[in-house]
Amino acid sequence: MIETKFICAIEQNTMILCETHAKAFELAALTAKTPHTIYEMEDEDAMDAKCQACRLQDELTRPQIIMPGEF
Repeated sequence: MIETKFICAIEQNTMILCETHAKAFELAALTAKTPHTIYEMEDEDAMDAKCQACRLQDELTRPQIIMPGEF
């Protein structure tokens, strides 16, 4: 099964999000009364797309080794 992906935009700022993050994006935009656009991607396009919010979350929670002198 292919996870549905969405192209979400506010003005010229666009991102690819999974359904969970697209819903959060929409709720935030509606709460802020900000004009926004959300397009559902076709299945064949969504296959290679990765949710930018999920990737960022993975990156922030990944353990890192900091060696002396790397500051």
